[in-house]
Amino acid sequence: MTTTQASRLLPALFEHVDNELPLKVLDLGPALPETVAFFSGFRCKLHFADLYPELPLRIEEDDSAEQSAGVEGLARRLEEALALPGDVSFDTVFFWDVLNFMSRDSIGVLVNKLRPHLHPGSRAHSFAVHSSRMETPQMYHGIVDDRNFSVRTRQSTPPDYQPHSQGELESLLQCFRVDRSVLLQDKRVEVLLKFRST
Repeated sequence: MTTTQASRLLPALFEHVDNELPLKVLDLGPALPETVAFFSGFRCKLHFADLYPELPLRIEEDDSAEQSAGVEGLARRLEEALALPGDVSFDTVFFWDVLNFMSRDSIGVLVNKLRPHLHPGSRAHSFAVHSSRMETPQMYHGIVDDRNFSVRTRQSTPPDYQPHSQGELESLLQCFRVDRSVLLQDKRVEVLLKFRST
């Protein structure tokens, strides 16, 4: 079953779109038909890299001597899963809540893979949590229009739920800073991010 949920931040994400230039979007969730339909109204390059089936994304080695091998292995897995075109800098990145299923180290590896594909005008969207004790959300999202998400019930719960607060996400996503955030009724936090160079 699919429902809709209003967003106070989606309008801000799209208010800077120049209709004369192609919009380049990276979506780290599944390629939902409503999202594809929404972006078909733009001059747009839409790249889906659904990380949910790749979970758990973790550095496997516990031994510090093998830590670098574990990081390299995760970096390869992420590179294959992302399959990012070499010449594209994305204007918008949708993290959805996938970061809440990744460890701090894994997010660092992801950021290193994304950084070459961002530019000073890049923006991103994510969901954080208000409390680390929050239960695993049983939903995933797409985009219906510039003011509403689609909400679907997950068929199975992704592994490695380790939710991150807004402040944690900002420190982990070193190439972004929080621009705006909104506390939702279910105690999740919708976050709009802007690129930062350092």
